[in-house]
Amino acid sequence: MSMWPKDQAGQLKLASGVLAIIGTVFFFLYVYQPTAEELETKRTRVESLTAANGKVKKELARGSAEQLRQQAQAYSQNLTVMRQLVPTGNEVPALLEQVSTAARRAGLDLSTVEPQPVVVGDQFDTYRYKLSVFGNYHQVAEFLTNVGSLTRIVAPVNMSLAVTQDPAATKSRRRADQAVLDTDFEIQTYVAKAGSEENR
Repeated sequence: MSMWPKDQAGQLKLASGVLAIIGTVFFFLYVYQPTAEELETKRTRVESLTAANGKVKKELARGSAEQLRQQAQAYSQNLTVMRQLVPTGNEVPALLEQVSTAARRAGLDLSTVEPQPVVVGDQFDTYRYKLSVFGNYHQVAEFLTNVGSLTRIVAPVNMSLAVTQDPAATKSRRRADQAVLDTDFEIQTYVAKAGSEENR
């Protein structure tokens, strides 16, 4: 009994069946299997990247919270310093006491303290005071340095220096070969508006 058909139609069917089997084997070996291996490699890579991203997100979430905590603490400290430099209340008695102490540390006494009109601003108001002191150049310089070193911003402005004509001041303040100066100037300081921090 022969396996090969004798008629032409049977031979064509057998040949096409063999070709289909060969084509299927060829497709499986050279197309499907390499593609499946490549897909498996990519799937493994995607899974590892997803796991790594998840781990990094968790670490960032922990690190970000700590970093935000540190930033909040730094901002709180900066705000405390800013409230000392530019307070929200005028605190006139405390300011004048600080300026008077700065003068005494330089060996001077304030001879005049006159409040000036307040300059109203959007974020803060400017308070000014006209001052006068008698003393030699070095004492005046030390006094201005002391004022500039106060815990709040106090700026000396509009200064005028002149050798004093007041005999009493000259007699009490005179040092060897040093002229006594009559120093007039203004100091200005700033007071933050109460609602300005909330509006920011």
